[in-house]
Amino acid sequence: MKLRGFLFLIPILGFCQELIVSEITHKGNTLTKDYIIVREIQHPINAPLDSTMAIEDKNRLINLGIFADVNWRAIPLDKKNVRLEYGVLENDKFFGGRFFGGPSPSYDEATGWSFGGGGIFRNFRGRDEQLGLGLMLGGRNTFGIHYFNPWITGDHVSLKASVGKAMFHHPFLPYDVKLYSMELNAGRFFGYQRKMALGFEIEEMNFVGDTTTINYQYFSPMGSFQYDTRDIYAMPTKGVLFKQAFLGRVDLKDEVGNNFIWFQSFSFYKSLSKQDNSKPWILAFGFKTHMNFGIRDQHFLATMGETGSVRGWRYPRHVNYNDPQQAYRFGFHNMKTAVELRKVVVPRFPLGNLYEFGVTVGAFVDVGVTTQMDFKDLLNRKPISGIGFTFQFQMPFLEILRLDYGWGFYDGKQMDSEFHIASQHQI
Repeated sequence: MKLRGFLFLIPILGFCQELIVSEITHKGNTLTKDYIIVREIQHPINAPLDSTMAIEDKNRLINLGIFADVNWRAIPLDKKNVRLEYGVLENDKFFGGRFFGGPSPSYDEATGWSFGGGGIFRNFRGRDEQLGLGLMLGGRNTFGIHYFNPWITGDHVSLKASVGKAMFHHPFLPYDVKLYSMELNAGRFFGYQRKMALGFEIEEMNFVGDTTTINYQYFSPMGSFQYDTRDIYAMPTKGVLFKQAFLGRVDLKDEVGNNFIWFQSFSFYKSLSKQDNSKPWILAFGFKTHMNFGIRDQHFLATMGETGSVRGWRYPRHVNYNDPQQAYRFGFHNMKTAVELRKVVVPRFPLGNLYEFGVTVGAFVDVGVTTQMDFKDLLNRKPISGIGFTFQFQMPFLEILRLDYGWGFYDGKQMDSEFHIASQHQI
């Protein structure tokens, strides 16, 4: 029976290999402009049907972050020709679809009540743009405007701009921080795997204490390069992500001095299950470094042991900063690595035909080290570590909703434990 079945499949496989894509169409979009979809489809016309390329087209459309679901199919036209059709599912509702947000009152003992709100427009004007707005008046007067277009002109030329005013209490220094900033960035893809960006930020930052105010005014050039072969950005099952980035601070008042920060990161993803398994096991590994050159100002210390570095630790507070026995948590240079073993338990699907949704669970091990001395001093420092569990949800408007619980260790002893919420991947 097995032999007869195999012999029966031979002519079908031979026939499929000769299928020619004579037409490419798409359907399902009511808000999104047609050209937004067409420019992501790379399968050639009048060429043999290539399912690998069709899947890559599907992934690119999903990675736009504006569709609840994407699928493709080949529709026979005659014995050798097919129509390649891509179907997208988008939420064209205004509230809860294109726009997410609302009022957001807040209360602070020092300033009293503040009233305002904000939100974000996804797929603004149907052109894959993002527009974020926020305003707060009363005890705290703050505002923010953010605009991003991943392909504003030419060949994958992007534009990102933001302006805002923010006020917050510093988590471990005895200051209220008032920040005014304006940022402009332009980027360009080279193919679909390489991207560069250059820009700048003009920033004024005030550290306000009980009796003193420390004022900084900076011009901050910035740039980045990344090589990205991930299949699905929200939940990669394969590929690598390599990043190089820099941020400078040029002192406009010529009082404090200049500073330069160099960031590096490498992430690797591998499916441990068969290719057609919709609930695969995934191994994710990441390594990052943060190098600081120039003036070393205590007001710009980086921290080690929180949701973005080593999980299982509470974010440092005043008591941690003032304790000399916990100096290992603050530094100008750092290295950190993370390993996650993930299991997809609910594959991505359109919830109510409106929202993308999926669930992944996993376990993690994080290790990191920081220093306020020279970068090479990292090799002489004892690292901190964290182990725990992670729950990751694919949802609209977010890269990912990540819920982690971990236990933190230092010098062979458990020092802390903490629950973390984040909207980005650790790796």
